Amino acid sequence: MKYKFLLLAVFFCYSLITYGQKKKVTAYAITSEKQGQFLWTEVKLIDLTTGEVLQQVYENSRFNYQVLDARSGKSIQVKNEKGMITDNSRMPFSTFSAACAFDKKHKRLYYTPMFVNELRYIDLNSSTPKIYYFSGEPLSKAHNLNDEANHITRMVIGADGNGYALSNDANHLVKFTTGRKPLITDLGALQDDPSNGAVSVHNRCTSWGGDMVAAADGSLFLISANRSVFRIDIANRTARYIGGIDGLPAQFTSNGAVVSDDGKLIVSSASYTDGYFEVDMKSWKAARVNTNGKVFNASDLANGNIALQNENRAETAPLFTRPLSAYNKISLYPNPVAEGMFRVSFDNDELGRYDIQLVDITGRILLQKPVNIANKGQVVEVELKKAFAKGMYFVKVLSNAKKIVYSDKIIIE
Repeated sequence: MKYKFLLLAVFFCYSLITYGQKKKVTAYAITSEKQGQFLWTEVKLIDLTTGEVLQQVYENSRFNYQVLDARSGKSIQVKNEKGMITDNSRMPFSTFSAACAFDKKHKRLYYTPMFVNELRYIDLNSSTPKIYYFSGEPLSKAHNLNDEANHITRMVIGADGNGYALSNDANHLVKFTTGRKPLITDLGALQDDPSNGAVSVHNRCTSWGGDMVAAADGSLFLISANRSVFRIDIANRTARYIGGIDGLPAQFTSNGAVVSDDGKLIVSSASYTDGYFEVDMKSWKAARVNTNGKVFNASDLANGNIALQNENRAETAPLFTRPLSAYNKISLYPNPVAEGMFRVSFDNDELGRYDIQLVDITGRILLQKPVNIANKGQVVEVELKKAFAKGMYFVKVLSNAKKIVYSDKIIIE
């Protein structure tokens, strides 16, 4: 009897320790002042495993914040000398927001307000909110901001460190860099993968709203408000429909999404306060997170985690990063590159014209050199005439028919 009691006591203690060691899954949430409201004007840091608010990042009722121009650092006047708001669109969140992205490297929370086609960010390094506007610079090329189709409702920082934002209708995929001289580029519309069938990434009923999370291979996952899941190849701007999330309540709209430390997807709803849901990204089945009662409904979530960190790269890598060599006698050296030049050796029997490309992780061609191979064993020198940032790139060799016959990673030091 004593032995059984001892076992129960040990089990009980172990359970308490395990519960106490349960890892937090934190995320920045665009939400309201109170639970159940639908005013997306507040930013809170929330523990998604309990629903607890860990930090009030931005409160719309407080006025001790600075608004600054992101380019010049100069102050932007939101109110006149009498303290009156002269232009409501100049308030940080007055027109609501449904898209944010956490830049872990620089500790910034990027976002964009609805009806205002402008990129903004909160400097999280500051004890009191400092909010920066890319004032006067359109985030996308959309013109009619009263059209809901043009609203940016999905945003994330990709594995490459760049930010990506997407309009409701998926006709505007925007890329923004996060370094010292940020560039904002509207890359254009997403294209449906041929396998999508009737489920288009542009369809209002199935594919608008929601959020995006980044994957380790450079792709993005789009989770729409109607729980449809697409995988986006940034380089080709294509969206492949994967399926829908199973197990979410009928009234649950999946508006926010982040990745937990163990690789699960956590989704929040703009209208549902009974809990958040954890989604297995292999089976796409959802289970309710056992939070402490009601939670803050949120129009968007962000935490900077990357999906598929531990997956087999051969299974998850997009086409432009997989080994694509058709000719195994083409090689490149030195690798890493430290002195502004690399060489490509052609030991194959196929002579003729080729193109050598240097490509970044998003698939953007940075350098292209046409060459004519007249002899087996010919070596071509490729000079890097400008300084490229340190990191990983790809070297591709294309045949005269524009087919990739060789592809390999290269490191520039």
